[in-house]
Amino acid sequence: MKAIYKRELSSCFRSPTGYVFCAIYLFFSAMYFNSVLSTGQSSEFPQIYYGMLNIVLLMLPLLTMRLFSEERKYKTDQVLLTSPINITPLVMGKFLSSLTVYVGCTLFTLIYAVVFCFFVTPSWSLIAGNILGAILFGAAFIAVGMFISSMTESQFVAAMGSFSIATVFIILDVIPLVTDNEFIVSLVNSISFVGRYTPFTNGILDISSIIFFLSITAVFIFLTVRVLEKRRWS
Repeated sequence: MKAIYKRELSSCFRSPTGYVFCAIYLFFSAMYFNSVLSTGQSSEFPQIYYGMLNIVLLMLPLLTMRLFSEERKYKTDQVLLTSPINITPLVMGKFLSSLTVYVGCTLFTLIYAVVFCFFVTPSWSLIAGNILGAILFGAAFIAVGMFISSMTESQFVAAMGSFSIATVFIILDVIPLVTDNEFIVSLVNSISFVGRYTPFTNGILDISSIIFFLSITAVFIFLTVRVLEKRRWS
């Protein structure tokens, strides 16, 4: 797993992908920070992360689209699939490499909190809750994107598949705004990534939301392993 992790992380920055992702992430987070800074209120700090959620959903396919589709396109996956190694460490290495890039960008936003210290006293527990939620949020969607990448040799198809799922999640968040049906609203909030993230914006470590994100992550990592195992023996 360690070798796969290092190779994937290095590969991410040997191509424009890693740099483009980091640049876009930091650009938009800086825009939100500037708007929050203009208020001079540390209580508005969570808006940086909350505002980034839909952008992150649309950006993460940049990291996940190449994880397996590129290997499959150039047939380099055959070496891995035919070698006597466990598939799970292979999948985890690729998953953790993308997660590392995302977490690195997310933790970089702590600089904004340090800047805030010159004006007000920020609530560090609130900031920690938002960062934890953002990381769990990203990990779940990275697992989803990785699963889609494992099913196709086209990076474009993998990216479009992830974009489509991201769009569905974004549309889900609109439904509670256009209906008063309590059952539908409750159902949407229970499966919405953004809805599950909302408690973290108030500094609440909601156990059900943590379990939700970890479960989504585990399920799609498992499904990715199953897809590769099927290809190995087909």
